[in-house]
Amino acid sequence: MLRITVHQDGCQCRLELAGKLGGPWVAETEKVWRSVSCSGKEIELDMREVTGIDDAGRELLIAMHEAGAGFVVEGVAMTALIEEITGGQPFNGAKRKKEHCLGPRSQIRRETK
Repeated sequence: MLRITVHQDGCQCRLELAGKLGGPWVAETEKVWRSVSCSGKEIELDMREVTGIDDAGRELLIAMHEAGAGFVVEGVAMTALIEEITGGQPFNGAKRKKEHCLGPRSQIRRETK
């Protein structure tokens, strides 16, 4: 089971995922990502509540990264997976400024409690 919540704010579309990104939920996540409501907007994937990812889910994350999506992660395993996909280091900081609307970025933001 996967819950996908879409948050839109001007030029950003944030997909908040909760549950397992696997099986039929990968196609559903891709459908939401490629939807008209997210088209042309900066994509941020909030994965703090993702409990597991299968191979198809990992491939989708790679495609999303290559398209410029950013990731918000939490925990050692999820951070390691996203760092492997992006080749980047976690961005652990305050909320991004609105000028990020000018183009895609490929950094990840790790939030800690």
